[in-house]
Amino acid sequence: MSPSSPAGSSSSSISVDYTNVLLALPDGSIPQNHEDLKSYTISSIGGYPTFPPLDNLPNEINCGICHQPIPLLSQVYCPLENGENDRILYIFACARLKCQKRDGSVRAFRASKRNEEYVKDVEEKRKIAEAAAEAEREKARKNPFTLSSDSQPSGTLFGSQPLFGSSIPAPNPFAPPTNASVRATTNDTTPDISKLSISATSSTTLGPPVPAYQPAQYLSTIDEYIPPAEDVDFESDSEIDGDEDMKATMLDDTWERMLPKHLDEVFQHFVRKLEASDGGSKQVLRYEFDGIPLPYSSASPITKKLFPGCEKPLKKDEELNLNELYKGNSDKGLEGIIPPCSNCKGPRTFEIQLVPYLISLLTPNTISTTGEISVDAKKKLTEEERKKELNDLAKKIKEGKRDDVINEMEWGTIMVFACKRDCIGFTEEFVGVEWEMGLSI
Repeated sequence: MSPSSPAGSSSSSISVDYTNVLLALPDGSIPQNHEDLKSYTISSIGGYPTFPPLDNLPNEINCGICHQPIPLLSQVYCPLENGENDRILYIFACARLKCQKRDGSVRAFRASKRNEEYVKDVEEKRKIAEAAAEAEREKARKNPFTLSSDSQPSGTLFGSQPLFGSSIPAPNPFAPPTNASVRATTNDTTPDISKLSISATSSTTLGPPVPAYQPAQYLSTIDEYIPPAEDVDFESDSEIDGDEDMKATMLDDTWERMLPKHLDEVFQHFVRKLEASDGGSKQVLRYEFDGIPLPYSSASPITKKLFPGCEKPLKKDEELNLNELYKGNSDKGLEGIIPPCSNCKGPRTFEIQLVPYLISLLTPNTISTTGEISVDAKKKLTEEERKKELNDLAKKIKEGKRDDVINEMEWGTIMVFACKRDCIGFTEEFVGVEWEMGLSI
C-alpha cells in the first residue's frame, strides 16, 4: 500500500510514460489460403495453429472437461531477447457452455525450437561484450584512476551493461526473424515467405474438422504508454487556487465518480489500466516476459495467491500497490504458487495474458469446422434474430442439452505462466483463468 496521489492514479502501475508491456491489437483478417496461415512466425488470433518441426506434436488440442477438440484463441511468436530458440505460445479454450468456468477448459502450450541464426547472433554479441570488457580492463591497468575522454560518460559500470538501462528499446518479441520480409501494414505486398529463416513447409498446421474461429486475424503491437492524467479545471477563486489539499480532494472525487462504488479496487485498477493506455483501447493481449500480470478481481483464488492482501479494504489515503504485493518479486518467486515446467522442472514466470476485448472478436457464430468463414459470421443479426438465438439457447439449456450449446466466452482474463528457461520442445504451460463470475483457478 502507498499514499494516495492527488490525481487518484495507482502507484502500482497506473504511472506516466512507457511501461515494459507490449500490447497486441487486431490488425485485419488474414486472407483465405494466404501463406501466413501456415507460418509459425506470424502472431494471430483465431484460425488454426501452426507448429514448428518438433517431436510429439498433437493432431488436435482437446478440452480437459469434454475431451472434444477446441479452437485456438491466439498464436504468439515471441522469441526471447538474446534467446536461442524460436518460441511460440498457443492459447486454446472450449466454447461449450457446460465446460465454461471449469479447470481444464482453457489450455496453453509453448513450442520452442533451436534457431541456429539466433545462436550465432547470441555468440557474436557475447564476443563483442567480452572484447569491450577486456578493452575497459586494459585501460584500467594502464591508468586505474583516470577515465579517458572517449570512455565517458558511457552509461556503463564494470562491464558492458548499462548502469541505469539503455535508451535503445528492446526488440519486439512478436516480430518474425530479422531476415524475413515483414508486413508493415495491411496494405503492404504479400511477405516473401521463402526468405524466412525457417521453411514454412517444415511446419505443421492443424485444419478441419478441428473447430476454429474464422477468419484468423493478424496482430500488431505497440508499447504500452500511460499518458499523464488530464488536469481538472478549477474555479479561479483565490481560496481554491491556494489550497492544495482542496485541489487534491476535488481531483480524487472526480476520479472516483468515474467508477461504480461496488467494484473492488483490483477490478477498478484493471479497468483504469486498460482504458488509460494511449492507443490501446482495442488491446486483446498483454505481453511482458518475467513481468507482473494485471489481475481482474480480488475475489479470484489466483489473484489472492499472486497478490496476497489485495482484497483487504484500503485505509484512508491508501491505494493499491500491486507491485509490492506480487509474490513473483519475492526471494522464492512463484514457487509454491505456479508449478514448475513439466518438461525441464525449471521455474515458470508470467509471460502473457488475454483481455476481454478479444471476446467481442471471437464470437460463437465465427466458429467453423470446415476452414471456411461461416455464413452466420458474415451477416449481422437483427435484434429479432438475436432474441430468437437467445431463446433457442435458453430452450436447449432447459431441456438439458448443454453438451450441444456453444456459448460466448465468459472469462475476465487468461494469464499464462511459461518456462523461464525456454527449454526445447512442445510443452503445456500453466494457465490461470479469472472468470467473469464464480472466479476460479
